Amino acid sequence: MKTQSDEMRCPKCGRLDLHETGQKIACMVCGYALSPGESDRYRLYKLLKEEEKGGSRGKGSGRA
Repeated sequence: MKTQSDEMRCPKCGRLDLHETGQKIACMVCGYALSPGESDRYRLYKLLKEEEKGGSRGKGSGRA
């Protein structure tokens, strides 16, 4: 089961309010913009989270 500690938090204020706006990812509370490395980690986190949600789809379709 997921908890709030499993969510990506703002490195500055610790809130769960990170949002991607155009080219940057920033906290909507304190305005902290993630560094390029932090942004990559956030995007990877989002990608893995989406994969986890839809992970059971497409498996066992029998196509090769």
